[in-house]
Amino acid sequence: MKKLVFPFVILLFVLVACDKTTTDPVADTLYVKFENASTSDYTITVIETRSRGISNGTDQPVGEWGSNLLNGGLTLAPGASTFFTLDIPNLHWSEYRIGVDNGGTLVMVQENENAGVASGYPITHWGGDDRTVSITVRYDPNSDSIYVSGWSDWVGIDE
Repeated sequence: MKKLVFPFVILLFVLVACDKTTTDPVADTLYVKFENASTSDYTITVIETRSRGISNGTDQPVGEWGSNLLNGGLTLAPGASTFFTLDIPNLHWSEYRIGVDNGGTLVMVQENENAGVASGYPITHWGGDDRTVSITVRYDPNSDSIYVSGWSDWVGIDE
């Protein structure tokens, strides 16, 4: 009888000691690969983000612009990319703006009056905890302006 009690006690201890949570925590960070498209005309020297709230909500709060994500003199020439982690809760989004090197002068493309850009570009946190973001920055000689000719934001890390 003693031989049967010991395994039973061990089994009972293992079952009681297990403290498994059945719900997964909501991820509050997003791993991002940010690409300057190879067809861009400019090197990106500044990437700033700000929180915009829940992805499908209206009248979401607008946060303050954060500091430059390109640290330590890092720049993104056309075709280059970098990786960073952002504090964006799942099902939320942030917008970003970029600054480019225009012959030694920083031009914030988002704030360029001639570019006609009314709002920032999205980085969304849905469908997964990693994202590839790409942007193409061009020059228009007719209006003498730097503008964003294309951008994308999709789930997963594009190799």
